[in-house]
Amino acid sequence: MPTISVYFSESEYNLVSQHVKSKRLTISQYIKTILLEEIEDEYDVSIVNEYLQEKDSMKFLPFEEAIKEWNIK
Repeated sequence: MPTISVYFSESEYNLVSQHVKSKRLTISQYIKTILLEEIEDEYDVSIVNEYLQEKDSMKFLPFEEAIKEWNIK
């Protein structure tokens, strides 16, 4: 498993450490969670932007037709 090092000054470390302890996580767990959430947020924004650019040319099915097409009961 790859490892990433992050260097903090003493004061930064103390601040981060106190904050993370209040969340009952390790610093590593917290950084990983925050990074993955940010990536997910950026992806969500990109999907919304793509929809906004394409929505006028999209074909939408009425609910009843979608149920039939997707074989939903």
